[in-house]
Amino acid sequence: MLRPVIAALAALFVLAACGASVTSPPSAPPAAVDPSGEWQLVAGSVDGQTLTLPPDVPVTLVVDGSAVSGRSACNQYFGQFAVVDGRVTLGGLGGTEMACEEPIMTLEAAYLGALARVESARMDGETLVLTGPAVELRFERTA
Repeated sequence: MLRPVIAALAALFVLAACGASVTSPPSAPPAAVDPSGEWQLVAGSVDGQTLTLPPDVPVTLVVDGSAVSGRSACNQYFGQFAVVDGRVTLGGLGGTEMACEEPIMTLEAAYLGALARVESARMDGETLVLTGPAVELRFERTA
């Protein structure tokens, strides 16, 4: 009478062990992202459209503590910026309001619109990548 019970328990143990081995391991936490410093936009896309970046019109991102600022093609911008576990919080964006010629104003509008949609940050080698719904902005450190 004891033998069938032991066999049944052994079978349950084997099934449980097999199920445990099939379960995928917990995912690793996202790598820490430290965006502190000065960055220049080197590539970007918004809603499937590639941003055209003229070489003589830098678009920059400067992160100093919780403050963010930079050049948005024509104007200067500023606001609050934080990255926690790869998630971006960006707020209080403001900026100067100078007018520039086209296509610089179009680039600026696209960049600022994209920046407002950023939700996450990661490093791709030495490149800071900010992403959000239909947005990807790639930055390299400036010297």
